[in-house]
Amino acid sequence: MTPRGTTGATDQDAVIDRILALWSGDLETLPSEPRLAELTGASRASVREALVRLEERGYVHRTQGTRTTPNRRLPDVGRRIDEQFDHSLSIRGAGYEPRLEVVASGVRVLQGGDPARFDDLPDGTRVFRTVKMWRVDGVPYALAEDLVPLAREVDLDPERPVFDLAEAANGIRVAWETLWVDAVSLDAERAGLLDAAAGIPVVEMTYCGYGTGDDVGYWSREVQVSAPAGLRNALIRRVRHDRSVSGA
Repeated sequence: MTPRGTTGATDQDAVIDRILALWSGDLETLPSEPRLAELTGASRASVREALVRLEERGYVHRTQGTRTTPNRRLPDVGRRIDEQFDHSLSIRGAGYEPRLEVVASGVRVLQGGDPARFDDLPDGTRVFRTVKMWRVDGVPYALAEDLVPLAREVDLDPERPVFDLAEAANGIRVAWETLWVDAVSLDAERAGLLDAAAGIPVVEMTYCGYGTGDDVGYWSREVQVSAPAGLRNALIRRVRHDRSVSGA
């Protein structure tokens, strides 16, 4: 996943955001590249690269010789797990009222042999650990435990998004996340925090955020209970047609 949130956007992200600002639910095609360059104030090369990235993310479909077609199902797709946004932004963007609660925060040293560990950081690593819960219109929705390696002494606000904490704590501007998704039975401790019954099936996501140099900015583990329609986890995948396979 590509983290997006309060951190500054790259120049290319800014072009993408300007193209998305032109989005309309009843749009049949996007304007031509020259017109997009004119509307966004970007070069044609930047617009072309932005469209390539938007196609990779499932926003548009490009066919040689025709204009770019937008994916008109996107407004109803829910919360995309192939992109990382701060939960509060996602909840508010879906039309609900978010509330963040910091359940726990503090510095700890990771110990070997701890069965509760979900990271691959070296034993003895000092981390800033937070446990946060988000509510949607007052109802518990998600609970996340974050481990941010500490490379410097700094005061950290546990309410900040984890990718902001990583940049402050260890200087790593996270570019990518690797995400693992599992279905698990909710344990008693997390069930109590989420006002849910222990043992119910929930989605658990474990993810590692790292920079362009492969240095780890954070590890996170999150569980979610049933979400309203606008926050259902969704993934958009490109379909690649292999024309060399007969019968495809």
